[in-house]
Amino acid sequence: MIKPVPLFMGLRYFWSGGRSNLLVSFISMLAITGLVLGVALLVVVLSVMNGFDRELRERILSVVPHVQLIHNTGVADWRQQRKSIAELPTVTEVTPYNKVDGLINSRQKTRPLQLLGLDADAVPEGLASVLGEYGLNVPLANQLLLSESIAEDLNISINQRVNVIIPPIRGGKTSVYSFQVVGIFATHTELDQVLGLTSLEQAAQIADIPGLVQGFRLQVADEFDARSIGYALLDELPFGYGFRDWFQTHGNLYQAIQLSRNMVGLLIFLIVAIAAFNVISMLMMTVVDKRKDIAILQTMGLSRVNIVQLFLVQGAMIGLFGISIGVLFGVLGCYWVADLVAWIEAMLGVTFLNTTVYPIDYIPVDMRWSDVATIAGTAIVLNILATVYPAVRASRMAPAEELRS
Repeated sequence: MIKPVPLFMGLRYFWSGGRSNLLVSFISMLAITGLVLGVALLVVVLSVMNGFDRELRERILSVVPHVQLIHNTGVADWRQQRKSIAELPTVTEVTPYNKVDGLINSRQKTRPLQLLGLDADAVPEGLASVLGEYGLNVPLANQLLLSESIAEDLNISINQRVNVIIPPIRGGKTSVYSFQVVGIFATHTELDQVLGLTSLEQAAQIADIPGLVQGFRLQVADEFDARSIGYALLDELPFGYGFRDWFQTHGNLYQAIQLSRNMVGLLIFLIVAIAAFNVISMLMMTVVDKRKDIAILQTMGLSRVNIVQLFLVQGAMIGLFGISIGVLFGVLGCYWVADLVAWIEAMLGVTFLNTTVYPIDYIPVDMRWSDVATIAGTAIVLNILATVYPAVRASRMAPAEELRS
């Protein structure tokens, strides 16, 4: 237990902040500022990285299939097979699709296009939510929905006609199809760079498999079990199927997010550690500055344990004050960072996140109180450890040596 006198003196030293010595006061402010900035940055950065992880799982993987079943010649009885796949307990959604890669041409400008054909009665929930935000439905024959990124780049407006160039399929000739753009949407993911939507039948005609579908887009209950589910489906389905899971299409992105989260977290944690160990310098200078006071306190009856407690209280108060302010700034930063970035982009006319490079075009934030508690607790432990040596050093001071002059 810390007795009243060491507690009182420790609090007094904390509030005085070395006013009699400008250098001690400066280092004290430096230690507190380092803790504040380090903790605040760590809270904000981890929340942003958590946000990227959440958006990958909830937004990107809602419009990207967890498992994509692909038939090498096309599926004729796709309605029956869709029904049988949907009955599996691990599968939450089954969507027939046709997909053709090509180029979209408008006003002598072209861009790559991934033409995805969907059935109006079986739209993936993620894409249906996106289309619902814009009041759109799956288009009819010879109609096309375009992503906002493509439309802006090619200066395409609604009801305008565009040409879609399809390379030779099965040894045929290059084909050109005319579409009317009936809607523009944005998923705010990297899909916006290539995605166009048309009807399932239209895409089948272009792919030269009329009346058939190329396969199924599946969403599963546990996205991290997608690969094993894919292999299990191959054992149950007729011959001719293969599959591709999201690990193959977006696995590198997921690994990069996890690696970035760990590396950035480690780097800023080191900043917090350095700031905590600045307390050592501050307390050592306080010990030197207060050595006569310590000697007098010892002659008045304070034991070595009491001296250790005094400086532990001072160091703990510095840590608690700096870490508390850092947590407050970090939490506020989590609420404001997205708006701040959007404001800076508007002021400077720049785009920090673009789906040509990044998976999404906005700053996601997912603040978790467990992370905040872990950051604060770790910083407090480091700070207390940093106060032990100066406190023990102060307790070993010889009163007679300090008072003889």
